[in-house]
Amino acid sequence: MVDTVISFWESVIFVDESKFNILGSDGRIIVWRKPNEELKPKNLLPTVKHGGGGIMVCGCFAASGMENLVSLKIIWTNVSILKENLKISAPKLGIQNTFKLYQDIDP
Repeated sequence: MVDTVISFWESVIFVDESKFNILGSDGRIIVWRKPNEELKPKNLLPTVKHGGGGIMVCGCFAASGMENLVSLKIIWTNVSILKENLKISAPKLGIQNTFKLYQDIDP
């Protein structure tokens, strides 16, 4: 039973993607202030025109280790990026042609 569970997880590849911003975050920033203190320098945050840029990356890992981290220049839904990198990564991770793919369910 234990060998079956171990062999199952040894044939699984996990994939995830993440966005890294050069400056700041995409989220909302909250500043606590007292009334009539809106323009005091301690309550102001610098901004960068056009968001400052960022990069979206995708990577994969398995029980045997980590593999390629790929910069995504186009929308993640492009399956060709996934297929191309998994074909390269699976043999390097010691996983044969048949493997199970687990991806997070982020929208």
